[in-house]
This record gives sequence, structure tokens and C-alpha cells, in this order.
Amino acid sequence: MIVVDGQSNERLVLDGGWLEKLRGGRPVTRTPASSFRGAQWKDLERRVTLFGREKERLVQVTLTFDGGPFVGLIADAAKRPELEAIVDGLEAARSA
Repeated sequence: MIVVDGQSNERLVLDGGWLEKLRGGRPVTRTPASSFRGAQWKDLERRVTLFGREKERLVQVTLTFDGGPFVGLIADAAKRPELEAIVDGLEAARSA
């Protein structure tokens, strides 16, 4: 099981043959991992406070599935390896 926490109290969970997105601890989407088609990555940077100079680095991943939903998550850039592990797990489930 791979779990990645993102912004806005969201979480992605890859458990066996299923990918689930949770928001506030409640399931939003549950999709079979074998229907995975691809991932799009985007690096983001935003200010921590409205007029502050300090910025935080984020990564956004959008996962696409056959005939299903797009599943997106924004997380701290440091969590990119964990998100890549989820994408690797989805690709392995697709080819199995």
C-alpha cells in the first residue's frame, strides 16, 4: 500500500488493484489500477503568504483512466518520489 498526502486535506492511496482518492478522510474516487492510461506532471511555485517573499514548491500530477475520471493531486515537491511510486505501481498493474 502506498499513501501520499497532498494539499487541501487530500490523499491518494494505491492498494492492490485499486487507486483511491480521499478528501477529508472520505472517499471521492475509487478506480481499478488496471485501467490506468497515463500521468501528466507539472511543477508549481506559490507564495506562502499573500505579499510575502517566501515561496513553496509543489508538484501536481493528473492521472487518467479508461473511460473514468481524471484524478489529480497537488503535494509538496518533496513528495514527488512517493507520487512516482504510485505511477509506477499503476503502470505495473496495467501491464499485468
